[in-house]
Amino acid sequence: MQNYLTPNFSFAPMIPERALGSRVWDTEGREYIDLSGGIAVNALGHCHPDLVATLTEQSQKLWHISNIYTTQPAQELAKKLVENTFADKVFFCNSGAEANEAALKLARKYGHDHFGEHKTEIISCLNSFHGRTLFTVSVGGQPKYSKDYAPLPAGITHVPFNDVAALEAAVSDTTCLPPKNIFKPHAVYATNTEHC
Repeated sequence: MQNYLTPNFSFAPMIPERALGSRVWDTEGREYIDLSGGIAVNALGHCHPDLVATLTEQSQKLWHISNIYTTQPAQELAKKLVENTFADKVFFCNSGAEANEAALKLARKYGHDHFGEHKTEIISCLNSFHGRTLFTVSVGGQPKYSKDYAPLPAGITHVPFNDVAALEAAVSDTTCLPPKNIFKPHAVYATNTEHC
């Protein structure tokens, strides 16, 4: 098959054609168990009847609209999230990169608003991946994704994955988190990595 897509990824040597649950069939009729479903998208499986019915029903009412509007389903979902999480408000976005970009911006804004203009530094692990925007590829610490797009956003420090000492050493007065006597980097870092 002639490829007309940009080479962001090395494509698998099969072309998925249809799927159900965790099973995928390619254009040759071969069956696979989908062990990568959800990468960069969702983890809902394929073609669950309830989800198909909900999407079909919604597709006959209203598709995408500008974010200058809201909808009843969006408000209902946001309310459920607020009632069942720490959040007071919800930000819906279109991709993981957009979500990560928003989280990074909010971290900087929080540091700025609560601790001063100097609280802008982001700390991230080397060889991580947070999306394909300029900010998220810069935070990812993988030059293969960012080297051609300089100048890159400043104020990003990278540490090796699972190196608690390096993380503790990297936290400084400019990191957009509370001061060291409030924030315990080793406790948060260990919690976030112990299941990886």
